[in-house]
Amino acid sequence: MTTTPTSSGTRPTLTPVLLILLALLSSFTPLSIDMYLPALPVIAIDLHGTAGDIQLTLSAFMIAFGFGQIFYGPAGDRFGRRPVILIGLAIYVVTSIGCAFAVEAGHLVGLRFLQGLAACGGVVLARTMVRDLAEKDQAARAMSLMMACTSIAPMLAPLIGGQILWFLGWRAIFWVLAGIGALALVLAYIRLPETLRPEYRQPLVLSSILKRFGELFRHRAFMGYAFTSSFQFAALLSFLSGSPFVFIERYGVAPRDYGLIFGGMIVFMTIGSLLNAKFAPVFGAGKILRYAVIVPAIAGPAAMVMGLIEARYGTIGMWPFLLCFAPQIATISLIGPNSMAMALQRYPHMAGTASSLMGVMQFGIGALFGAVVGQALNGTIAPMTTAMGLAGILCLLSNRLLVRKG
Repeated sequence: MTTTPTSSGTRPTLTPVLLILLALLSSFTPLSIDMYLPALPVIAIDLHGTAGDIQLTLSAFMIAFGFGQIFYGPAGDRFGRRPVILIGLAIYVVTSIGCAFAVEAGHLVGLRFLQGLAACGGVVLARTMVRDLAEKDQAARAMSLMMACTSIAPMLAPLIGGQILWFLGWRAIFWVLAGIGALALVLAYIRLPETLRPEYRQPLVLSSILKRFGELFRHRAFMGYAFTSSFQFAALLSFLSGSPFVFIERYGVAPRDYGLIFGGMIVFMTIGSLLNAKFAPVFGAGKILRYAVIVPAIAGPAAMVMGLIEARYGTIGMWPFLLCFAPQIATISLIGPNSMAMALQRYPHMAGTASSLMGVMQFGIGALFGAVVGQALNGTIAPMTTAMGLAGILCLLSNRLLVRKG
């Protein structure tokens, strides 16, 4: 087993093996979401629910995933990263198995909520461990490499989910997720070190936790970075909530082929992550971020205008929208890691708390956008494109108005 600071007195380093393991822990978000996206229309029929009912299984996961981080971050600052991650993975396996046995839409919504609570520990603390071991631009580089590895998950998950759905049915998708969770649990138990420095341990007392969160809320730049990444993530969640129904039911895309569309976009995201990892130490994470936020502010509103025209006249078709969706979604590979690295650089003494607050904001705002899209679905692409357009504008404004240049 990899030695920990408490057992040997040595500090762990951010080795390639550890980076891959952290990327696996971070992949539970796209795995838990994207793998079952092609099955949403089938689940709605099988569980006798509406599109809005089944979309709530996605929103429930995201809300729990987001707000659950408010507990994992302070717990990681108190007890260490490793034990909190292991407990979360164990619960994830159990809840994934429970999802496979759901018999009605309400049951699946509740189980997905519990699954989201279990999954968020590994994700928030994986980011925290990067901050424990790297600074600023190097942290941005490491997070970009993690995202490049993690991008494999959303690239393959819809493809795998579509094939599992075709041959074994939608319930088998959750059995596969349980198996992945069990594998991650074993690997984390064997190879995951503890990265929290003893002198940085924080008391798990409500007054102390609230004081730390208050410090973060009062820091203008931190909130600027948090809102920038949150609204970019909201665009992604809007796409994930609406695209299965829009592409499969509106434009007649086969469930198995839907994964190809989304996978193609993830290719660009992966390329962006690799480029960011290469150039963040050269140009600086902050400078790259200021240019990157321009992309969703252009692509999002462009898709919004076309969506309103398409909803009224039906003359545009699917492919022009993909030319807007691809750059907007892919830019998360530049906005996400750089925002996170810049936001966390000032808080090594409470990196878990800072990371958890950013996660809460990302998934909370993202789930809100996704829920609105799901409930507003009307057989057209307009609800999804409107949400993505607003998210793109707010992403740019958050960076320009709250984060000082430099």
